[in-house]
Amino acid sequence: MPDPAIGAVITRHIDELEPSLRCANTSLLAKAVAAVVEEKRHELGWAGEVPADFDETPWLAPAERRMPGEPDDNDFYLSFSLGTTASIDGHEPATWIGTMAGFAGATIRYVFGTDALGQREWKSLLRSQSALLDELVDKGFLCDPKTGDLALTIPLKRDALADGFEEDELDDALAPLATGIDRIHTAQPALDRLIEAIKAKASA
Repeated sequence: MPDPAIGAVITRHIDELEPSLRCANTSLLAKAVAAVVEEKRHELGWAGEVPADFDETPWLAPAERRMPGEPDDNDFYLSFSLGTTASIDGHEPATWIGTMAGFAGATIRYVFGTDALGQREWKSLLRSQSALLDELVDKGFLCDPKTGDLALTIPLKRDALADGFEEDELDDALAPLATGIDRIHTAQPALDRLIEAIKAKASA
């Protein structure tokens, strides 16, 4: 749609668009996401921080993956956080609802990282673990040694989100967040082998 046409559409529907945009990053959604992730974190007994605010990033890790040091350092051999991918045009949607509803191909996902290695070392490690990465891909993970990406996409359904907002109850729509954590938990043996490789590279 050309820019002049977009401007005309916005102007004609401004009474609906303006209040919609104001509530699109609503605390209701942030609190619902936090509740689902925190419940699963508590169930598994994992470490992490799950703020009920999209301005901060939720992250989780099994406590046994903590690196040696002060307990409050929160440095882990492997942890994951809630992340996003951009739309097909390379831009992030303007709202979290847009991202979670899959606007123009945008997605949310759990993104893995380590505090034990720098980004260059992390990419090098992933390149050296092709068999392990193939195993993780078979389990549904996304692995790209060139970019350093190790992630698990969370497939939310737009209609389920819409129904959840109408009913003021988002637990069912956000259930894939918990399912994703279960999949990560199930993949622990493979991820443990990755951690052993991280430890070996960090100490080399």
